[in-house]
Amino acid sequence: MSRGGGCGCCECFSLLLLLGLSALFTWLAIRPKGPTISVTALHMPALNRTAGEGGRNGTARNDTIAMDIKLENTNKDSGIHYDGLNVSLWFNGSRLVGESPLPAFYQGKKKTAHKQAVFNGTGDGWEAVLREGSNASQVVFRVVLKTWVRYKVVWWNTGHHSGEYVGNVPVGTDGERVGKNGVRLK
Repeated sequence: MSRGGGCGCCECFSLLLLLGLSALFTWLAIRPKGPTISVTALHMPALNRTAGEGGRNGTARNDTIAMDIKLENTNKDSGIHYDGLNVSLWFNGSRLVGESPLPAFYQGKKKTAHKQAVFNGTGDGWEAVLREGSNASQVVFRVVLKTWVRYKVVWWNTGHHSGEYVGNVPVGTDGERVGKNGVRLK
């Protein structure tokens, strides 16, 4: 005696199709997005022509560069493990001004982290900045942030994903970043 109404193959296929679609929609719902990274402040005392800083009035030149970086995790279901950050500052595209490594850290779901990178301006790139920046109304720097991240999704960590975020940050005659909003690194 057979059961009425259909073959076992159709029921098995329907079950596999339902499981496959469920797995696809679950993956799409919790798939993590990369962080949103922006430079909120950049301070270069050596370029400040308005307050007499940077050796303009007989004081010693301050070659320190401070940058505030904002990292936003917009994922509602995933945390982000950063395996350290390497921030570099470039002038005229090819002249390295300085590099600053930042330590590894974990960022929870829907959290924002603020990190500060501190550079010492050295080398040919820094000398070019001082030479050309002393006469310009604004100097544009390229900021490059490189990192490896792992996403914590529910109870497991994904593999490592590399990320390089780049943006151009203008600095005015006061040695500060120009503009009200942060400069997003893409």
